[in-house]
Amino acid sequence: MQANEKAHAILAEAKETADETIRNFHKFGKENISAADMERERERLRKKMEAARSGMKKEPAKPKKEYKPSDFRLGESVKVLSMNLNGTVASLPDNRGNLTVQMGILRSQVNISDLEIIDEKPSYLQKTGRQTGKGKLKMNKSLSVGPEINLLGKTVDEAIAELDKYLDDASLAHLSSVRIVHGKGTGALRNGIHQFLRRQKHVKSFRLGAFGEGDAGVTIAELK
Repeated sequence: MQANEKAHAILAEAKETADETIRNFHKFGKENISAADMERERERLRKKMEAARSGMKKEPAKPKKEYKPSDFRLGESVKVLSMNLNGTVASLPDNRGNLTVQMGILRSQVNISDLEIIDEKPSYLQKTGRQTGKGKLKMNKSLSVGPEINLLGKTVDEAIAELDKYLDDASLAHLSSVRIVHGKGTGALRNGIHQFLRRQKHVKSFRLGAFGEGDAGVTIAELK
């Protein structure tokens, strides 16, 4: 018998024993079954069911396709299959196919075999393609990158991963400046973004928004 089948059988047996105990309790009345007896029976069943659950091996979800390290980009949305959680790519794969995924406040190293790329594009990016040639699809990517990126509600790591990708696309689209919305809040997100911008190769200079631009809740970055 397979481990899962055995565990299911144990659970079924434990449930039947519990049902029988309850039936006897109602049939013969409380005077024939002491509270101590009931507690011992409850504890025995609890241990039996916990052992069964721990023996049940959950089959890992299979990715829809096999990915190569080159398929992943910083800031890309992915699903960690073993954890059933969505996150964003915070570092590119190493030579073993391991990368870092940011899932809210949780940051974890994951192998690409445990990932599935979520087919969603950042709000600032639109991709179009047209079919040319003899049945072959040539992806002539026309990137329409907006002059603004909204990073409200993101952690510093999430924001930097998305901003890094955005600035690459903005530079390719020959934008002269971009507006980065980070909000005021405690200033932690703004400070993290500013530290990143100081070492970003595409950025010539940056400043806080002026009156009418969003004030301290936005940063205006001039691109090279």
